[in-house]
Amino acid sequence: MGLVAALLLCLCFGALVDRALFSVPGAGWIERLGRALLFGFGGCGSVALLLDAAGVPVRSASLLAALGLLAALLARPALAAWRAERGASVRRMATAASAACPALTRTQAAAHAGLLLFAALSLAQAVVSGFVRPAFQVDALTRWLFKAKVLAFDGTLTGALSRSPGFAFTHQRYPPLLPQVCNLPALLSGHWDERLAEGLCAWFAVALVAVTYGALRRRAGPLPAALGAAWIASLPLIQYLPFPPPGSGAFSAMADIPLALFVTAAGLALVDALEGVRDRAHLEAGLCLGFAALTKNEGLPLLAGAGLALLLGATRGRVRRAVGVVGVAALLYLLAWGLISQSFPALDEHYPGQLKPANVAAGLSRLPTIALTLGAELVSFQRWNLTWLAVVALLCIGRIGRARRALLVLLGVQLASYVLAFMITAWTSPAAEAAVAGGLADDTVSYLMSLTMGRLLLHMAPLAIALALLCAPRMVRPVGATG
Repeated sequence: MGLVAALLLCLCFGALVDRALFSVPGAGWIERLGRALLFGFGGCGSVALLLDAAGVPVRSASLLAALGLLAALLARPALAAWRAERGASVRRMATAASAACPALTRTQAAAHAGLLLFAALSLAQAVVSGFVRPAFQVDALTRWLFKAKVLAFDGTLTGALSRSPGFAFTHQRYPPLLPQVCNLPALLSGHWDERLAEGLCAWFAVALVAVTYGALRRRAGPLPAALGAAWIASLPLIQYLPFPPPGSGAFSAMADIPLALFVTAAGLALVDALEGVRDRAHLEAGLCLGFAALTKNEGLPLLAGAGLALLLGATRGRVRRAVGVVGVAALLYLLAWGLISQSFPALDEHYPGQLKPANVAAGLSRLPTIALTLGAELVSFQRWNLTWLAVVALLCIGRIGRARRALLVLLGVQLASYVLAFMITAWTSPAAEAAVAGGLADDTVSYLMSLTMGRLLLHMAPLAIALALLCAPRMVRPVGATG
């Protein structure tokens, strides 16, 4: 019951946040479900982090009290928004927003239903696997689930776990939004069960597919939306790859798919904001960027990418909009984790400490290795099918406007940050040294890339797929159209 209660809590709180703060004309029930999970996971996890940062133990009573207070503040605007959606003015907005969704022929409707069924079956496999199989990924066991278990018993991540050198293997400065979410079943049931904590993780993939489907349906039409849903849900690194490297599927308690959810939601909100499709999309983008930064360190470069994308893509108020979006994300990160984590030990993977001109210059010699490894990953059929080739092809034949070109900048900045991290990293380990000595890798950087490159690209893949389908030529003409 702890898992069901956690999902219901996230759904209810997330739906309230979505309804109170954001207007999404034309959103269907699938998108509403995805957005409720999106803001439920991000909101509940962030509130728990803020409690911990304020010195309040994260217990069921404290978390439910905090969420209840926020719910009381959001109830009135949510009710007003719900009533307004019944008004004629909002119905006209919904009609305009769904103008990109012409009626489908029987064949097209069958294709749409088939693609959605395929996506649902792919997600069902991940959800069931996450519940029935034990956790196995090293990072999941030593970082995300381990910290969730500590939270369940200690009620905080600011104690010995985060300060003692003996727990350095947990990467003490890693942002812990995912452990806070994984701790929800234990908080609500009163006992720790690793199976329930892990079982919650697959629902991030459900939210990812539902949010992407809804945004594409509103902007590109039902057939591209269903194709995007099936495409993302069936990616090998999301659906079924059960072994490291490179990934562990949506059913493992890893932070890569949660990060992909927040990256994708932030990017799609930025497109809506830059193209003026709906109100408060800038606020939504900033909030999702904050969730991303609290999920993994790789979420931090997104703030710079989003700021640059707004400066290049906005037609007016560029600086104000960039500062607003990045400011919301940075403030959430600093208050919930950034400030308090500075007192925790830093490891050799503390990349800001390695970001020095001398290290960058020395790392230039690694670029050929990085480029070759990245290229091999992009064309790996086992891990990606034809995803990256198809994305490039769709972008080449499609129309990329100013706003969507800005989103390419965001993705480019994110990829460049990963390349830079490989250039300056001082990372090593006995496993890496053994791999080099045994001829399994040319150097420790090659070994590190073999472990992480697939998961790093997974952060960007759903947004890249969505962008490609947004820019692609229209798949469906209105019934009765000619030419």
